Amino acid sequence: MNKRVALAALLLALLGPLPSAEAALTVAVNTFLSQGSSLFLGSSVSEILGTELIGTREVTVVERRQLGAVADQQRLALSGVVPAETAAEAGRLVGARYFVLGAVSRFGSLLVLTARLVDVESGAVLKSFEQISREGERGVTLATKNLAAEMMAFFSGETPPEGKPMEDYRYYLYEALGYYNLGDYRRSIPHWEKMTKLSPKNVLLRFITAGVYYQAGRYGDSLLAAQQAVTWDPTFAEAHLLVGKASFMMGDDHGATPALDRALELKPDLAEALFLKGQAYKNRKRLDEAVDLLVAAIDADENYVPAYLSLGQILIEAGAAEDAVGVLLPARSKEPDNAQVRFLLGLAQFLRGNRKAAEEEVAALKRLDGTLAEKLAEMLR
Repeated sequence: MNKRVALAALLLALLGPLPSAEAALTVAVNTFLSQGSSLFLGSSVSEILGTELIGTREVTVVERRQLGAVADQQRLALSGVVPAETAAEAGRLVGARYFVLGAVSRFGSLLVLTARLVDVESGAVLKSFEQISREGERGVTLATKNLAAEMMAFFSGETPPEGKPMEDYRYYLYEALGYYNLGDYRRSIPHWEKMTKLSPKNVLLRFITAGVYYQAGRYGDSLLAAQQAVTWDPTFAEAHLLVGKASFMMGDDHGATPALDRALELKPDLAEALFLKGQAYKNRKRLDEAVDLLVAAIDADENYVPAYLSLGQILIEAGAAEDAVGVLLPARSKEPDNAQVRFLLGLAQFLRGNRKAAEEEVAALKRLDGTLAEKLAEMLR
């Protein structure tokens, strides 16, 4: 036997038998639900994930057009909180062996990608997957590729083994994010609490749970959960920010400031921390410092409209209507349907003597918020 033949035989022995075409696994990837981020993001994640899976020899991916046609025909709601049985039905109709449901959810500057793998034949959830982008949308491509890598590793055998999803916090994560993405924070919370019991020192999980408490108005619970997160990771800037936000919402401006300072030490361009610290100084009548911080927040993120609003209000109260208009016009261009921006801009225009521009804001407000429109109109009269 020559050396080339011997080497080929050795490689075959190491690799084992190659899977046949018949052994390929057929997978349907549903469009990921996107909440709190760009509307196209969920679709982009699905496309990237499908492309990555196609690149492996063990997997055949069902065309998205075929899946969409089946969903339309059967009136299947394949987004949000979807029962595994619904996904299994859709998978059977397109000839898939496995069905992937997923979501992209925003928590501050973090984006969480979750996916659930449904066995079409049994209707059972075999495994849940999770990846986190700390860089927001800029890190989504990498997070999606990592998600695909986890799935491909799971598909390494001819058929995926049975898992024990009830012992894995990621099983509950999919349910939790489903309700969260629908804005139903109350029904989401028990799933987050269950996860923290299964993975009690997972810092990101604690931080996200704190954020859900905050969204639900449970600021005391949010404060405690965020404090736990920074206990285990003192370098987590967003968790320090959440400690400050929860303290702020509980009326403790002085207690909020140290946490916001720590967040800014770690991330000096964290726009929300700059804004909240500015608000705290504004409430304490330290207006010069408040203005500097709000300007810094706008410099850090030119699309952060709350900073424009707060700065515009300070300028109006200080009698600087001309400057207020200069601040509020860019805010209106960024969020033309923001009623608060329209109201303050109309007031500033009136105070600087431009009644026509103020009346234009009244007309816009009638479509957005009748109460504010009437209030501004009364001021003009």
